[in-house]
Amino acid sequence: MVLLIAKKQSSIENNKNNSFSEAEIKIILIMNEEDIIIEEDEGGLQDKIKKLQEKLKGCNKEKEEYLAGWQRAKADFINARKEEEETRKEFLEHCEASLIYELLEVADSFDVVLKNLEKADNLDKNWKTGIKNIHSQFIKVLMGKGVGMIDCLGKKFDPKLHESIGEEKVDTEEKEGIIINDIQKGYKLHNKIIRSAKVKIGKYIK
Repeated sequence: MVLLIAKKQSSIENNKNNSFSEAEIKIILIMNEEDIIIEEDEGGLQDKIKKLQEKLKGCNKEKEEYLAGWQRAKADFINARKEEEETRKEFLEHCEASLIYELLEVADSFDVVLKNLEKADNLDKNWKTGIKNIHSQFIKVLMGKGVGMIDCLGKKFDPKLHESIGEEKVDTEEKEGIIINDIQKGYKLHNKIIRSAKVKIGKYIK
């Protein structure tokens, strides 16, 4: 369409051919296949252009508000997902720690059995070997879950890792404050202390 905007001659009534001069043609805009002639003065056209510009500004402002709202909603959604994931992770870690802590009682029972195993002369050698193998498998399972034992014997007492339940006399000053007996093993889970080791430390008396 061709949109032809022109200004009428002031003397058009006197012009028999009703024609426009070349200088009087203002704007030609291709719209579609049909030709439409719109007679408009310059003032009216400028008013329409101004209104369209104001409407466009309003649309742009509305678009920016919608975009800003969408971006805030997206950020809130991402933060909510992160919080949900953190909560889930903490819950699983808590459940895992609780289960591991209960399994440590089984490990303690194994330690008691192993300490008395060598004294049990009446037990078959294969039985002893079988118990040791089961204990080794059990410890491997714990280690596979991130559990590790706290080093004790021969180490300097560390209140962050060890719990002193008594002292034992030692014959040299170098053994003062050194762990000489572990009563109950301590464990870590992913490098976090879940149970301190119960120990006895050396006490040097001159």
